Amino acid sequence: MTYPISDMIIRIKNAYKAGKEKVSMPYSGLKENICGILKREGFIEDYSIENADVVSTKNIDIKLAYFESKKPTIIDIKTTSTPGIRFYKKAKDIRPFKNGLGMEIFSTSSGILSDVECKEKKIGGLSLIKVF
Repeated sequence: MTYPISDMIIRIKNAYKAGKEKVSMPYSGLKENICGILKREGFIEDYSIENADVVSTKNIDIKLAYFESKKPTIIDIKTTSTPGIRFYKKAKDIRPFKNGLGMEIFSTSSGILSDVECKEKKIGGLSLIKVF
């Protein structure tokens, strides 16, 4: 696996398309921070960190959120930066994604932040994910 964030995004997309209630993936601190932002913004219902029985590795289990009509809360999710191409934005260049209906997640010097938090703190950073 060359880019774990992209793997996380693909697993979430596939789980929503298959109508699954939850999805599991290998643990990393970055993924945990992204899940925290997605939960806070209402794109996922919950997440938990569990130890695997076979090996001493951790997994993140994400409980996906759906509307009452069984439509997924995430319409589109995609990675913006890859290992080969990095997209950095200054605080003044950060705009509301999809007129505020979606969000962008950044890796900054203050940690992993949403686009709204970056504007409030006047901090730019590496654009990781766009969610709508």
